[in-house]
Amino acid sequence: MDWYTQQEVADKLGISKATVYHWGKQKKIIKIQDPYRSIREVRYQRAEVDAIAQEQEAQPKGFRPSEVAKKLGVSVQKIYKLIQEGTIKASEVPVGDERKTYVISAVELEKAEKLLTPSRDNRPKRSEFYDSRYGVALFQKFFSSKISEARITRNEQNDWGFLIQSNQKWIPYEEGVKEYQLVPSYPIHADPLEYKGYVTFEIPSDTIWFYSLMDYLYQVWGMENIRLRVLLDGSILLLVRAGENDLSSIQAFSISDLLPFSREGEILRDNDLLILKSTYRKTTVELPKKMLKQVMDAAEEEGISMSLWLERLIEKNI
Repeated sequence: MDWYTQQEVADKLGISKATVYHWGKQKKIIKIQDPYRSIREVRYQRAEVDAIAQEQEAQPKGFRPSEVAKKLGVSVQKIYKLIQEGTIKASEVPVGDERKTYVISAVELEKAEKLLTPSRDNRPKRSEFYDSRYGVALFQKFFSSKISEARITRNEQNDWGFLIQSNQKWIPYEEGVKEYQLVPSYPIHADPLEYKGYVTFEIPSDTIWFYSLMDYLYQVWGMENIRLRVLLDGSILLLVRAGENDLSSIQAFSISDLLPFSREGEILRDNDLLILKSTYRKTTVELPKKMLKQVMDAAEEEGISMSLWLERLIEKNI
């Protein structure tokens, strides 16, 4: 066959069917004319699509600025500014007639992550999963009379909006609220627990009980007691403050579900209580005033806490 279907073009070029349609309108991909509409599905010339695929293969591999912004929880404008300043090195690639974008390598992405994420202990920032303007958090559940379930997510431009579960369509936040009357299914705030460290999980976002877990954590623990980051591979880094809370509301997941994804800390159940214990324990270290000042200065120079500075020093010597 000397043609591809729209879906085949999308699969081959790694783009959406909507992008294929727009590229066809822009004449970037040649659509085979069918004036009598004898074939139901639109077709595109194989040679043209293959040529574009070869061109893509020759381009630098990496991440677009919008992808980097989403992964690091910052605006796209911030990434472009760092590229223009030379702080992040990126390769220019054409994306159409007289248009160019940037590709950021995995190495440069790692540098950007170190630059833009907290150096204290690299815990996720609140802004990565909570939008204070709207008062919403990533994966929070919404509903309306028109839509039974929608989840708060961000698109490639790092804009906040809703993913409608029934058709996997993404819509901007304002549209969801005004046109579809979406409202929260539950409150997400609770009193902060006394700080006793965090228990850490790394969970694939396509795990069937993941949304149920987030619903439970937001309702029972509150967003004040969790931290969340979407990692490069799409999995979720989840930190929950050590403490205990009611477990009776759990329906779609169990403690045994969580255990394989635990990275640090202990998970226990005591009747209807979920108990999370951090591996960290508070202790007191007495130092001479002069040495204390030196430790403070050294930690400040590295941009980390005194506790973390001392922890790293001890690790080197034991």
